[in-house]
Formats: sequence, structure tokens, C-alpha cells
Amino acid sequence: MSTRGITPRAPLVKAGTRVLVTGGTGFIGSHLVEALIEQGVWPRVLVRPMSDIARLAREQAGKVELVVGALEDHDSLRRAVSQVDTVFHLAAVTKAHTEEDYRRANAEGTQRLVQAMRAAQPRPRRLVYLSSLAAAGPARDGRPVEPRDEPHPITAYGQSKLVGERACFAASDAFEVLILRAPVVYGPREKDFFLLFRLAARGVLPLPAGPESVVQLVHVTDLVQAMLHAATMPQARGIYHVAESRSYDWSEIATCISRAVGRSVRMIRIPRFLVRIAASVSEAGAALSGRTTIFNREKAKELLAPGWLCETALAKQELDFEAQIPIATGFAETAAWYKQQTWL
Repeated sequence: MSTRGITPRAPLVKAGTRVLVTGGTGFIGSHLVEALIEQGVWPRVLVRPMSDIARLAREQAGKVELVVGALEDHDSLRRAVSQVDTVFHLAAVTKAHTEEDYRRANAEGTQRLVQAMRAAQPRPRRLVYLSSLAAAGPARDGRPVEPRDEPHPITAYGQSKLVGERACFAASDAFEVLILRAPVVYGPREKDFFLLFRLAARGVLPLPAGPESVVQLVHVTDLVQAMLHAATMPQARGIYHVAESRSYDWSEIATCISRAVGRSVRMIRIPRFLVRIAASVSEAGAALSGRTTIFNREKAKELLAPGWLCETALAKQELDFEAQIPIATGFAETAAWYKQQTWL
């Protein structure tokens, strides 16, 4: 699971532990599945009938139990949660046409999973839910958001993830609940943040004009490590923010991407009103062709927010976790993977 040059870490999950992973064929989930297998844990993975399971079939044959179904299918959920100790819930919709699409997948889907876990005999012991900093909302007055702060999501996606969080906590009488909120996640196999790498490789990076916003990020290897800690720290409960502890402005991020792809990049400042217009046009064009796009009006709101900052001290204190990979290292490793795959 580790990328070239990033040191693997010591096992955390006891070999033979029975776990369920939802979203195991996705970007983050595929890395989690590989990490579990490296630790001697052969996970069960809930996969949609149309999911691309080629990687699992090719690289993890015989080490992964597949349950074909969906979060909308009560029977497949019942089979998926049967006789497992820990559930990692990663399945989510990150781009959609409507608020209803986000709500159906991220809120109602999580509610149905929780109901299936409640009904299981025996019940799973622990639920680790991968949420998003979007559920908490952006920083206010430059102050990092803390896990105990009142959430103020600014997008339908963030609101749907917040409802998912609350569905999990509503079942905390039945099993242990841990929520991990992550900011932008990058690394090998990521396809949305990758667009910035592709633009940089062409010698240009558009950035919003106006006051420089600051953000935190997390490499997928660090995030997976945090999930493993969340599964194993016996007294941990509640919400934890998982990110590299330092923040970066977009100019720093652009510079690091430029170095990672190995070429000089021209940064073009786009007026904020044009960012909104471009996002609307991108969203409408995708809808006409029956697709979804990551560059939509929701993403424009996030890009133009004053900053995405979170307090990570609680994760260090209670999960014994601290992100180790700075973006200079992580971007270089990620760009190298993209080049290996001829994405760049």
C-alpha cells in the first residue's frame, strides 16, 4: 500500500480480525484494503454490481471476501455485517447532480448501514466512519475548526456527511463509534486533485484571485494509518480531524505541484466571479452529457471559502496518530505514480 519512498508502518490491527469495508474499490478504500491485507486481515468488502473489481480480483485474489450489493439493499447489508468485529464505512458520493443524490447516498445509506449493524447478532464492536471536513465547514476568522465546534457545512455534500455522522452517533449505545473527518485527500489513484497535476504538467495552474486562502491536506497513506489507529485504540470514541498539522496557501501548493511534475508552471489568477461562472458551466455541461463533474458549484464554494483548517491535536492525543507526510514528499510520490501509469 505504501508508495515508493514512503516508509511502511508497523501493523496495528490483529491478524485474523474480521472487518467489513464499504467503498473498498474506491481511491481511499482500495488503499485501506491493501493495508489490512498487509497486516494479516482479510477483509470483507461490500461492492456494487457495477463496481470495477479488477484490482481486487487481480492483486488480492483469495484474500478478500466480496459481498455484492449496495447501501440501498437491506439483504446485502445484513450479509455484509454478519459476524464482523469492525466496520469501516467509506462508501460515499462526492459529486452528484442534486442535493437529493447526496442525501440518498451519504445520509440515508449510512442510516441503513447503522440499522443493519444494530440488527446483527452478534453486533459489530466498532464503527469507523470516514467523514469530511466539509461536514464541519470552513475555518472562521482563521481559527482551525475543532471536533467539538458546532458544524456549519456550506455545501449539500457537507450537510449529507453531517447527517451521516449523526446517524452513527445515534447508535453509540449499540457499538463504539469513531468519526474521522478528512480534508483534501491526495495520493496514487486519486482522480480529482489529479487534475491540478495534469494542468501543471501542461505549464499552467489557475488559482482564485483575491485573498489567499489556506488549507490542510492529507496523504492517503496517512489517512489509512489513522483509520487503523481508530480501529484499535481501545478507549477512543467520537470525532477526530485527520490532516497534516501545518497548513498551506494555494501558492505554496501550486509551487509544490510544479516541482513534483518537474516543470515551470505559470499561475493564472481567476476572478472569483469567473470561478463561479465556470463551475456552473462545467456542471451544466456534465449534466447534459449524463455525467457528474468534480468542478461544480459546490466545489466553487469550497475553493472560495477563506480556509479549510482543522485542529488535529485530539487525534494525536487519543488515537496516537499524527500525519507524517508533508506535501513536498507526498506530491513527489504521487506525481511519480501518475507518470508510471502514464496519466502524466
